[in-house]
This record gives sequence, structure tokens and C-alpha cells, in this order.
Amino acid sequence: MTNEPNDIKIEIIEVDPEPVKEETEKIIDYALPVKEEIPKEITEKSPTTDEYSDFIFTKYHGRKRRKGTSDNHNTTHSYSSDNHFVKDVKRKKKKPWWKKLLIILGCFLGFILLLIIAAIVTFFILKSIGMSELTGGDVNMTAPIIENAGVSVDNNKNTITYQGKTYAYNNNMTSILCMGIDKRNGEGLGLVDDVVGTGGQADALYMVAFDTATGKTDIIAISRDIYGDIGVYSADGNYTGTENAQLCLAYAYGDGKEKSCVNTVDAVKRLFYNLPINSYFAMELDAIGPLNDAVGGVTVTLTDEYLYHVMRLGHAGDRVTLVGDEARAFLQYRNVDELNSSVDRMNRQISYLEGFASTAIDMTKQDLSTPVNLYNIVSSYSVTNLNASRISAIGYTIATSGASCEFAKVPGEVIHNGEYAEYVVDEQGLLELILNIYYKPVN
Repeated sequence: MTNEPNDIKIEIIEVDPEPVKEETEKIIDYALPVKEEIPKEITEKSPTTDEYSDFIFTKYHGRKRRKGTSDNHNTTHSYSSDNHFVKDVKRKKKKPWWKKLLIILGCFLGFILLLIIAAIVTFFILKSIGMSELTGGDVNMTAPIIENAGVSVDNNKNTITYQGKTYAYNNNMTSILCMGIDKRNGEGLGLVDDVVGTGGQADALYMVAFDTATGKTDIIAISRDIYGDIGVYSADGNYTGTENAQLCLAYAYGDGKEKSCVNTVDAVKRLFYNLPINSYFAMELDAIGPLNDAVGGVTVTLTDEYLYHVMRLGHAGDRVTLVGDEARAFLQYRNVDELNSSVDRMNRQISYLEGFASTAIDMTKQDLSTPVNLYNIVSSYSVTNLNASRISAIGYTIATSGASCEFAKVPGEVIHNGEYAEYVVDEQGLLELILNIYYKPVN
């Protein structure tokens, strides 16, 4: 019998499916972090008062999946004892503007304070150096011949015996010879066309005797018309010896600067029995106006009618505050027809210097840099072997010691020697002046 398609018998055999190999997969813990929910008990706490406010939470890194972990494992983690947070960054609070301003001001004031301290330290270093430079050196005094005075000198002991009493030299003393140079060509200090004798004359001579220990200062006026032994130089600048002439001419021999100063110092040392002179300062008269105005002018009392006739400055007895070139006229002018005109002018100069010194000392008490500032004003008009350290030492000691500043003159009288006015020194009076200022009695 023929089988028809409808008669086909289909036999369904049930086959077990092939076992699926279970894959194991190592899950590396580099999955992207899932946004975490902050526990409600944390979020409800005050951000400014609770213990969590100063922390931020780190992203939780889930633990590595173990074998057999399903792919559809829920990766959302809640915070539990396994979770953690770390102290990462303090939450910065914005500072008020006034606190920032105080910080800036504090830094600025601190910087200024450092500058002030540095300036003070520098000043006292200069002062210490200056003091050591001002003093020292040998004292080789000579004994003046004074009848019935019994003068003798022992330079090994730095002593002088006078009228039965012994005096020892004060090693704290220093001397500065100050010179006012009259040079009329207006070309400043120095020679004209390198010709010896054209450097000007020292019309004003003042010895500043300064006690570096106490600050006591004595200023001794020395007449330009004193005759003494001065060094003489030839036209080509060679030293030829000494001759007896007016002290003011000693400056004319030399180079109009350092050599002229040294020549004048040597002449004054001979006059003062070889007294040590440590420093010199020469200034041309053009510097008087700027220096006078730097202290606000100097008030003086006029003693005669001469300046009224010359420049209508005022009458005798008037109190006048000198300004600019008035100060130069007051210090320089004199009536050459009068025998004592040089002494009269010297008296005016002393009156002016007393007022100037008083004002300058008061300024130095307010500002210790005053002496150096005044020197800087006249530096282009002057020549000196002083420096900033020496000037600072002198100015500071005078201003802070409260010691006196006194003026004196080399004792003597003016005569007419047949050709010029000559100031004749009282030898005994000069020795007593030196002993009073530079020496101390020995018990």
C-alpha cells in the first residue's frame, strides 16, 4: 500500500540541550561610580553645626565582584558600615573685606618696620666706625716759651706741667679745622689754569674741639690775620720751605683742595703747639646760602650800622632772620678801612654760628640724618676728609648727649705792623685755653 504524505508519522525526539558552559568573568573595579544617595540622617543635620560639615564624601568604590555574581547585580550602594568618608578639604569661608585690608596693612607696616630697623642698625654701625676713626694718633706737643710759667712737656705720658700743676691729654678729643674759602672767580674750589696761588684764601678759620665721650663741643675762632709759619710752594707746586705770613695765605699754596687743606692744617698745628688735628673741612662761600636756608634761616642781632649802609639789612640792635645771600653778606663783608674789621666780622660769624648750631642740633634731635643731609647739600662746594660715618658719629653724640656747645677765640690783639693788620697771639692765654679744652688735671 502506498503511503500518502498525510500518513507520514513524525516522531519527535526530545533532546536534552547542550550544557552551557558557565562563564567566569573577572570584574575589575574600574566601573564608573554610581551616584550615591546621602543618608537622610546626614542630610538633615545643619551644614554649619554638625560634625560632617567640614568634610566632603569620596566616591564609593564597590568591592570586586566574586565569581558567579550576576551581571544584573544591583550596583547601587547605600552607605553602611562598609562605606567610608575621608577628611579631604576644609571648606573655606570667604573673609570679610576688612580682614583682608588688615592683612595688607599688617604686611605693609611690617615691611616699613624692617626698613626702620635696618636704617637704625646701619646708623649705629656707621657711628661706631666713625668714633674709631675720629680719635687716635700720637700727641707730640711742644712747650711754648712763657716767662715764669714753668712749662714742660712729657710726650711719653701725654702730659704738660704748667705753673706747678700737671695736665694729661684727653684721648677722647678730636679736632676738625673748618675753613671758609674766599674765591671770587666763581669756578669752585681748585686752581685757576693750574697756577699755584689762585686757590683762594681761608678767610674764616674755626677749630672744632669735640669730646667723643661726652659730646661737649668747643669752637675756637682763629683770626686770619695771625702770623705764623706756613708752607710755601713754587709755581710748579714744589715745596720750598716755610715763611712767616698770615694764616689765611696757607690755603693759597697748594692745589686749592686737599693739599691746600693739609698746608693750612699744618700751619694751625704749629700755632697750637703741635696739637693733633684729625680732620679738615673747607667750604667756599657760595655754599652759605643753601646751607642757611636748609635750616630755615638763622636769626641774628645786628651789632653795627655797616650792613645797613652796604645792603640795607637793618640797623644796630635789630633782630633779623637771614635768608639766602643775606647770610653770606653777614658772614663775609667787612670794612677794610677799619683796623679791627677782621675781628668785628669774626664776632658776627660767632653770633651766626651760635644760632645755626642751636637750630641744627634741634633738627638732629628730631631726625638723626640731619648732619649727613646738611653735608650732602654743601658737598659740591667743599673738600674734606670727613665721611658719612664720622659726620653721623659727631651729629648723633652732640644731639643726644645734651652737652654744651661753647665758642671761644684765640686770645690776642690787633696791631698795625706797618703794612697790614696783624693779630698778635697771647701765648700764655692760648696755652691755658688748650689745657682747659684738651687736657684734664692729674691728681
